[in-house]
Amino acid sequence: MSGTTSPAPSPRIVVGVDGSAHGWAALGWAAAHASELGAPLHLIHAFAPDIPMLGFGSTDQDALDGEARRLLATAIARAHAVDAQLTVTTSLPHGFASRSLVAASRDASLVVLGAVGHGLFSRATIGAVAQQVAAHAACPVVIVGHEGRTEPRHHRVAVGVDGSPASVAALHAAFDAAARDDSELVVIHAWEAKGPEDPTLGTGSSWPAYELHLEHAVGRAISSRSAQHPAVKVTHEVVRSAPVAALTRAADEADLVVVGARGTGGFPGLHLGSVSNALLGRTASPLVVVHAREP
Repeated sequence: MSGTTSPAPSPRIVVGVDGSAHGWAALGWAAAHASELGAPLHLIHAFAPDIPMLGFGSTDQDALDGEARRLLATAIARAHAVDAQLTVTTSLPHGFASRSLVAASRDASLVVLGAVGHGLFSRATIGAVAQQVAAHAACPVVIVGHEGRTEPRHHRVAVGVDGSPASVAALHAAFDAAARDDSELVVIHAWEAKGPEDPTLGTGSSWPAYELHLEHAVGRAISSRSAQHPAVKVTHEVVRSAPVAALTRAADEADLVVVGARGTGGFPGLHLGSVSNALLGRTASPLVVVHAREP
């Protein structure tokens, strides 16, 4: 053996910048988070020729590049307004933003972007960039779906769990966030009866029995992580509700909501589950999407 070791992943936080209201909110959140961690910030603005750039009033490449540089300069100023000591770098790749952000995620601790950006029909649906990056990034992704909250912090982190590998990874990330911010951790498992396959409807089964089973299963995962973060107060809720509705409600009184990219349902090979996808841009607080850790 040579005795050499692989370099540790960069702690930098990557932010997608596009000049939209949600994009500026994402930048503000990322700058504050980077300031708390003492981490560098890397800003990416990318565009592809088939995406409408109506705000620029031109399709000339030089004009687009000039406008993009001005946008990045504004973004740097906004980041330094949060913390003048932040280390801020930028890149201006040509091509699809999602591809550039996913590539940047490979040596980042976090990717942050707004739920809705500039683009055709962007206000009608959640942005394609947010969906694609959340599905394929190599690190956790924070989706900011609001244009800036002014209410006081709740000092609470909510996490959705269902026993899947991705939800266990989400639980780990939520514990870390709660410990870092001196916050309470609310662990939520929600189940909505949908038919005969519902475990609460089977022969000899009942909701109390199912609830007890979940309490034990999730309790084991909580206990193992609590040993590393003994100061974190943990509340575990098993609720009879649609998961999206339960987590959306929890987001109203939380500073952060954390979910696994994929749960126990769906089809093998999917990168983003129905619950995490439905939550994109619909939570009052920033949403963190976490993928299962590699074995």
